[in-house]
Amino acid sequence: MKKHLAHIVISRNTTMWLLASLLLAFAPHILRLPITLSALCLMFGTWRFVIERRSTVMLPHRILRALLLCTTLVIVYLHYDTLFGREAGIALLACMLALKLLEMRSVRDYMIVILLGYFLAITLVLDNQSLPMAAYMFVVAFMLTATLINLNLSQKNSAISINVKLTAKLFAQALPVMLILFFLFPRIPGPLWSLPDDAHSGTTGISDEMSMGSISNLSLSNKVAFRVAFEDEVIDNNLSYWRGPVLWQTDGKNWRTGNNAHTNRDTSYRVTGKPINYTVTLEPHNQKWLYGLDLPATAPAQATINRDFQLVTKEEVTELTRYKMTSFSEYQTGPLSDNEIQQALQLPANRNSRAIALGQQWQQQLKSPQVIIDHALRYFNQQPFSYTLKPPLLGNNPIDEFLFETQQGFCEHYAASFTTLMRAAGIPARIITGYQGGDFNPIGNYLIVRQRDAHAWTEVWLENRGWVRIDPTASVAPERIENGAESAFSELFNRQSTFQFNNSFLTSNWLKLRYGWDSLNNSWNQWIIGYDSLKQSQLLSLVGIQSVKQMAIAMVMAVITTLTALLLLSMYRNRQKQDAVSLIYQRFCQKFSTIGIQRLPHEGPLDFAQRIITLRPDIEPQILQINDLYIALKYRPRHTPQQIKHLQQRVQRLKL
Repeated sequence: MKKHLAHIVISRNTTMWLLASLLLAFAPHILRLPITLSALCLMFGTWRFVIERRSTVMLPHRILRALLLCTTLVIVYLHYDTLFGREAGIALLACMLALKLLEMRSVRDYMIVILLGYFLAITLVLDNQSLPMAAYMFVVAFMLTATLINLNLSQKNSAISINVKLTAKLFAQALPVMLILFFLFPRIPGPLWSLPDDAHSGTTGISDEMSMGSISNLSLSNKVAFRVAFEDEVIDNNLSYWRGPVLWQTDGKNWRTGNNAHTNRDTSYRVTGKPINYTVTLEPHNQKWLYGLDLPATAPAQATINRDFQLVTKEEVTELTRYKMTSFSEYQTGPLSDNEIQQALQLPANRNSRAIALGQQWQQQLKSPQVIIDHALRYFNQQPFSYTLKPPLLGNNPIDEFLFETQQGFCEHYAASFTTLMRAAGIPARIITGYQGGDFNPIGNYLIVRQRDAHAWTEVWLENRGWVRIDPTASVAPERIENGAESAFSELFNRQSTFQFNNSFLTSNWLKLRYGWDSLNNSWNQWIIGYDSLKQSQLLSLVGIQSVKQMAIAMVMAVITTLTALLLLSMYRNRQKQDAVSLIYQRFCQKFSTIGIQRLPHEGPLDFAQRIITLRPDIEPQILQINDLYIALKYRPRHTPQQIKHLQQRVQRLKL
């Protein structure tokens, strides 16, 4: 076998097809890898391309390859300080694969490179499991498989169409088996790519810390944070506050969560009004909390509600998570402990002295907490404050600089300043971070909350009312609260803005396309990415499969049945082709029987053709052509419909 493979001549077309396939597999990694490593991989690939194009250029000597290997390892280590983990592992795989191109000679080398190409393509899902990425990976796998088929056909100039058709046939045959394994193979809790320590690096979202500018930077992203399907009517946008981390502690510049973040709350609080029931599909954000509509009344199985009314989880959310919730928009919380009051009034003594003095002045002049709150909101509304995603940079006293100098800021500027003023006025206050608003998808009938909807607001504690939500941003930019971030900053979201077309027809069709695509992505997330062990057990229980043993038996039986059906279908199609060839030959024989030349029962096609030629030498070329074509179609395993049609046309044209 090894001797046979060693003598196989690999065509230039095969190598070029392989290089194109690998380039396609590597392309999404170009911007993710350090520019040095991307350039190195492209250089190795270009080197092999030049070798194939010019016969005078030889493969590098093994000593040079060894030096290139050592250099590559050093560069990878210098970039990542390790050769292990997700990021370093992908970089090392890409570089080693590119370097392997410079020693690729035999069929064995080509097969190794193709298999490594499959692995490189699989690593794409570590960063992106979306529907477009799945389609892209399908194209890469298709090209690599076509290259593998071309390599095994051992044809120097095999047609691309033959490889593509055979690959498509293999993929079509594998599809039902793939679906069976997907739905019936026991699901492993958690994603397989969670094993490395850096498996979720690069995830974005709300943090448990806030500084001036942190949320405004996040709000430049159109990435989906989560989707919400309501059981009843969708709530108004000005009530759509999605609660996340609660920030208590501040050093005058930054805000952090307090000790209550890990303390379960006392469930004694009063709610009024109708409950709001909904289901959240949360994208992975690598944090230990979920998002719920303010104020959550129930917690899903994987989370609890702490003293801050935040949904906290034991493990980081590293995969698509779907959970049901109940919330109330009207509520009254309980009293605060002495420690909580102290935390809610804490201010650093060495920063923002002007803001603290202003709050203390309001406390002395206005007395009543509610009057102080109303006065502060009028202050933000009547002073020349502006709402912007690009506020000026602030120094060591950011609250003072914002309130009395720049007066330009995003939601975190107003929330932090308002909270500082309230604490200085003796009113317990804290900052809530999360999301506000969302974009309703009428096709899928759900709410889309994106990273650009990230928001920060304030809660103040009032006697006999408990924690009360106050959003100072609404005093400066009410359109942000009522219509959402896209309305407030439509010029920055031209790619998805509903206001970029002056023509109503274009706007309407753009919206349909936009919402239809998101609905398709949502279905992909629900049934493919979100198909976990719980959803699998729920689905299979509908057909009576309850245990893992039953699941395994059903899977094996389904695979055997499918493979048997595919085999029978292939045999039936081949039989149909053979029957068509035999029918055409029978018509050929009938033509000669009409002139008295009857085919004898013991005569094969060669003997019969020889007897015809003896009796009718004038049509010898036609007889030989028909006979050779018939034998090729009858006794060779592969033939096309075009060849059968060609035989039929020759028989029809035969004139006796």
